[in-house]
Amino acid sequence: MRSKAEISRITLDVPKALHKKLKTQAALQGKSMRGIILDALKLTEACRLSDHVPNKITRKAIKDAQNERNLTRAKNIQDLVKKLDI
Repeated sequence: MRSKAEISRITLDVPKALHKKLKTQAALQGKSMRGIILDALKLTEACRLSDHVPNKITRKAIKDAQNERNLTRAKNIQDLVKKLDI
């Protein structure tokens, strides 16, 4: 087990329905709720994109979107798919 100097405590308030789902999932997996949450946090950390540096084209697309330039406007998802030809 890690020493107290390496551990931080966090308190999290969640809706009762989510707590019940978490408790059920933990029981089904034979884990603690803490274990389920830590696994989810580790997965989130492994998948985060913050270490990724977007290329020039992506940076331009992000800047254009933030400045509302070169956007494709659509009435709904079907219209968007048609306009983007995907």
